[in-house]
Amino acid sequence: MKIALLGSTGMLGSKALEVFKQSGHEILTPLRSDLDLSNKDQIENYFKNNSFEVLVNCTGYTQVDACEDKEKAPMAWNVNGTAVGVLARCCKSTGRVLVHFSTDYVFDGTKSEPYQETDKTKPVNVYGQTKLEGEKLLQAANPFYYLIRTSWVFGPNGPNFVKTIAGLLKTKPQIEVVTDQIGGPTYTGDLAGFALELLGRKAEAGLYHFANDGYTSWNGFAQEIKVLTGSTCEVAPTLSEKFVRPAKRPANSRFDLSKASHAAGHRPRPWQESLKDYLTKELK
Repeated sequence: MKIALLGSTGMLGSKALEVFKQSGHEILTPLRSDLDLSNKDQIENYFKNNSFEVLVNCTGYTQVDACEDKEKAPMAWNVNGTAVGVLARCCKSTGRVLVHFSTDYVFDGTKSEPYQETDKTKPVNVYGQTKLEGEKLLQAANPFYYLIRTSWVFGPNGPNFVKTIAGLLKTKPQIEVVTDQIGGPTYTGDLAGFALELLGRKAEAGLYHFANDGYTSWNGFAQEIKVLTGSTCEVAPTLSEKFVRPAKRPANSRFDLSKASHAAGHRPRPWQESLKDYLTKELK
């Protein structure tokens, strides 16, 4: 399979490149200088001038708080929204498959149960709004697509919660981490592997929720990092109201993984297992 991978230097994209290559696929990795997502003509020309079967879009403006800034928001709306629509239309007109990633932030987090793919979206911040716009434009274009929503992503080659907490645990006697936000951590290697499984199994097109198996709070996540790193730092509980940030976060980011598990033929591995692998093998 020949795959064009956008965002191959980012946290998710770099791991996807590794996973896809290990599976023997031929990968094209256009950089921003080759393919500017703000330039519709350049996107269309890339599709005309390059041969590939699948487009995997790992690009995204993911600075959640920065999206609330009026000067930075237009970039987020373009990368997370408008550009996704252009990519989807190009895939539709040329018969390519599109794999695109979205977020738990399309929900408001008020549901008491894990979110299913059919649940109503209602983002509570600009980042979530931009990602939802991308989803809508993709679905309106309607190529053959896999739209994968994910949550609490961590992995090498990018800033993330695990890397931040692991660093703080080395230097602080105590840190405070919130207990009132619940979700499912997701390792980039497993997320990329799931995308590859959908492609390989020729799964039904559409929307999928994916995270590693199991749920925790940010505090519980930090506690597990503490255990695995052998830190003596105290991880104290606190509430979200103590940390005033520009963008509101959903309190419940749990996903129902039934559809993803059925499509892949197995449940995702537990988040604790993937976290251990990341900490021991990749985070130095």
